[in-house]
Amino acid sequence: MEPMEPKPIALEAHGATTEAEPGERTMTTHVTFATRSPGPLQDLTLRRPGLAIDAYPLGGLLLLRCVGPASGIEGSPELRDSGRKILYEARSGEELTLLLDGGKDEEETIASLAEQNAHVVSPIRWQRGEALITLVLEDGTDPRALLERFPDARLVSKRRPAGRQGARSSLSSPLFLPKLTEKQARALLAAFEAGYYEFPRNVTTEDVSLSLGIARSTFEQHLNRAEHHVIRAMLPLVRMRSGRPPAEALEVYSKFSRELGLYVQLEVLGDRVAGVRLARSAPKESVGSDHPYLARILEHVRTGKDDLTDIPLHLEVGPFEREVLDFLRTIPAGQTVTYGEIARRLGRPGASRAVGTACARNPAVIVIPCHRVVPKSGGLGNYSSEGGPETKRKLLEREGARIPDVSVAASEMENPRNPAKRSARPRST
Repeated sequence: MEPMEPKPIALEAHGATTEAEPGERTMTTHVTFATRSPGPLQDLTLRRPGLAIDAYPLGGLLLLRCVGPASGIEGSPELRDSGRKILYEARSGEELTLLLDGGKDEEETIASLAEQNAHVVSPIRWQRGEALITLVLEDGTDPRALLERFPDARLVSKRRPAGRQGARSSLSSPLFLPKLTEKQARALLAAFEAGYYEFPRNVTTEDVSLSLGIARSTFEQHLNRAEHHVIRAMLPLVRMRSGRPPAEALEVYSKFSRELGLYVQLEVLGDRVAGVRLARSAPKESVGSDHPYLARILEHVRTGKDDLTDIPLHLEVGPFEREVLDFLRTIPAGQTVTYGEIARRLGRPGASRAVGTACARNPAVIVIPCHRVVPKSGGLGNYSSEGGPETKRKLLEREGARIPDVSVAASEMENPRNPAKRSARPRST
């Protein structure tokens, strides 16, 4: 993959109609950018290209959710030599969760950004040595001055917030309980230590208030406010565990490709691509035609360069389909692979038809290059996106791929003595 040139970050605030509490400024612009910052997470994700780390700064702590080849990370030299201590670790399948101390640097960075009316939205996604950071900028914030501290920043997206975003307090969870008072913290700690949160409960609020020597109503007020702050702070983790994505609106971008003679429609959920489709007409509702991912896709169609593998995806597919789609992203531009070969590489040599079905259901064509998969018998096969095999041919030609010999497939189709082989051919995309 050729290195990308950093894109100039030219941003302006939008006149969004979001409402805020009296005395607080409105949140108007969401900015996501990629940057490289030396440190253990950069080193880890550079050394393990398939590893993704979601980092949740929690005051002086740092929570890491590691997905992919995470084996041995807890003892890796990157973390061992970083000066951070692992306070907690848990593994579930291929996912490793680590809680580290020594998060002072992240805390100071987040606090200084907040002083400039820019708020970090967790998690910070680390992958391939690069961090994806989303900021919510308050009205009037100058992003140019703000991003001077990130000289190598690469703009990923800029968008208006969807609907009512609320005030600054709604995005305070990355700072981890910034409004929790000492009295509230004491009330919560006393309730926990007394067994109030056991099942069944060992004590009542009256019992705990008496032990503290304060009125029950006062104690309950402090406890309720403490619980409110804790729940709001932990919502990103709760969403993560529930499998529910952050509350982001699906945005559609569209632009005409002269090379394909079709519109390329990009569907983005937050900072991830949820779909890429081809169509003969522009969608009725779209945010516009200016999105960095869409520009890269169109440039790839035009030149056949840039493998697009670093574009993050949000896919709602089954486990086997995900295996197939992940494999497709490893096929280099200019090369083709058969359905049977993919099935064998995935350890399921009899599943070529299922591979074909997964390709046919590909929700993000071009970014997931199902056009590079062809039948073993020859020819291009079908293509489930708009334009059919002709679109598939155009994409392969742009990438410099050798077009499979059509004569083999044609002779097979004309041979009535081999109907079984024809019917077994997996559907391509």
